[in-house]
Amino acid sequence: MGFLHEHKLALENDFQALLKGGKTYTSFPLRFLYTIEKTEKKSFQLAVSVPKKRFHHAVDRNLMKRRIRESVRHIYNKTEMPDISLKLLIVYCNNTFYSQQKLEEIIEIGINNILDYAKNH
Repeated sequence: MGFLHEHKLALENDFQALLKGGKTYTSFPLRFLYTIEKTEKKSFQLAVSVPKKRFHHAVDRNLMKRRIRESVRHIYNKTEMPDISLKLLIVYCNNTFYSQQKLEEIIEIGINNILDYAKNH
């Protein structure tokens, strides 16, 4: 199963809410900006940003975005999500390439910490 359209964070209002009132968690080389709302139905939306300042070529930025999205897809399929609405923006903050496996480990730690925070608050 691929990365579904319903999991894409695309609305301008959602981005503004993330940037203004979202919480931040950093697990180098990634920064997670997220908002959590308790709902009856669980939902998950994701956006990925790789700044042009870090990778000047679009091919390199797109490669990192694909790797991050694929890592999130693997983790999302095996993670038990509580009944929350999670909106997540992942920003890549390094100049070097990371392998798919390394990114998956870092993202798993980040998402698990965010979900633990959601369960406790």
